Amino acid sequence: MKKPNPTHLAMVICDAVIDDRTTGKKSLIGIFNNINASNVPCIHPRLNVFVVLTEGHGDYKMQLRCLKVNDEAEILKMEGQVSFSDPRQIVEFNCEIAGLKFPDYGDYRFEVLFDGNPIVARKFQVSKR
Repeated sequence: MKKPNPTHLAMVICDAVIDDRTTGKKSLIGIFNNINASNVPCIHPRLNVFVVLTEGHGDYKMQLRCLKVNDEAEILKMEGQVSFSDPRQIVEFNCEIAGLKFPDYGDYRFEVLFDGNPIVARKFQVSKR
């Protein structure tokens, strides 16, 4: 029997994620949905994709991809493992990405897939400054 996909609670693109080790709380700094660039191609120095999920069952192969919307060209692919010990568990993960190169102005999206199944996507733009 195929295990169910987790349910997403949030997906945020930001400059930084601060993890308070005492409280376990996260602070998302510099939330954005647009990158202003003087010219293209451009390289964004550092960004974070923060994702919150629940209702997972066991272990999943996770992929984070960044695609250019108009032609579905993949400009980033990261893989990892995400585990749920209980379906009621809330799992947070942060992908910090340095030096991501955007070839053109336009619409892009980050996608999260679990075992090859799309879970959540977040669009953003690269626009001329």
